Amino acid sequence: MWKTILRRIILMIPQIFILSIIVFLLGAMLPGDALTGLIDPTISAEQIARQRELLGLNKPWPERYIDWISKAIRGDFGRSFAHKMPVTKIIGLRIWNTLWLSILTVILTYLIALPLGLFAGRYQYSGFDRFVNLYNFISYSIPTFVLGLLMLWLFGYTLGWFPTRGTIGSGVEVGTLSHSLSRLYHMILPAITLALLSTTGTIQYLRTGVIDAKTQDYVRTARAKGVPEEKIYSRHIFRNSLLPIASFMGYTLTGLISGSVITETIFTYQGMGDLFITSITGRDFSVMTALVLLFGLMTLLGTLLSDIIMVFVDPRIRIQ
Repeated sequence: MWKTILRRIILMIPQIFILSIIVFLLGAMLPGDALTGLIDPTISAEQIARQRELLGLNKPWPERYIDWISKAIRGDFGRSFAHKMPVTKIIGLRIWNTLWLSILTVILTYLIALPLGLFAGRYQYSGFDRFVNLYNFISYSIPTFVLGLLMLWLFGYTLGWFPTRGTIGSGVEVGTLSHSLSRLYHMILPAITLALLSTTGTIQYLRTGVIDAKTQDYVRTARAKGVPEEKIYSRHIFRNSLLPIASFMGYTLTGLISGSVITETIFTYQGMGDLFITSITGRDFSVMTALVLLFGLMTLLGTLLSDIIMVFVDPRIRIQ
């Protein structure tokens, strides 16, 4: 298995290289540059041209790409024009907020999806099953920004149960229990929003898996032997129905890390998604290209992680 994992990691190298070219080209094709809109109108055109020359913005894109990728390999993605600090430092400050938010979202997603999917499949065509199907339809069709604004208005402004912005309360000392609780308190509402929108696929996979498993020969054999119905579901049907969920568990986690852009923006949650939006609106290309490349890498790692989890859940399966 370890040889297979190593081979998969090696195959990821050309994929990342191709992704880096695409990301840099898209950034280079955008109108304007990092100095557009940030220059004092009283500054002469010669001074602006001199500044662009010092920053290397007037070079052809192949030269700029070679300079950028050679530094990126060493972990240097340049400096942010908006934040006036290294890009790696900015991402390092934001990535932990997004990571903890994603972990909490995954936990809430499975706490909601597992019982709904398993019992909807067991009690097919019942009132509970119809309720779950209705919930799936609504959660699949509602846009992220609509649910986010609704949750923000209801639980943030109207009821006042949760904070409406930020990642930490003011005046909280770093490293204390109050700091950790405040961070968790600010994560709950955006995590619930993401979880409600992320349960659809898991519920549907589980429901379908349970319905299919009920007709398998090993279930008929267990019933013929007089095995109690509760044991049939808990030891056979439910266990086998969880295998498809394990196959994309890793992708779910890494997908949330790179896919919480809208939610973080709505809740002003200072993670990588919020940083990505501000880097686009502020033409901070060094931050933007680094984040897109990181999001692509997360997707590749999520696929690999899902395969690894699948092997541990079912040793009969071997990733190719």
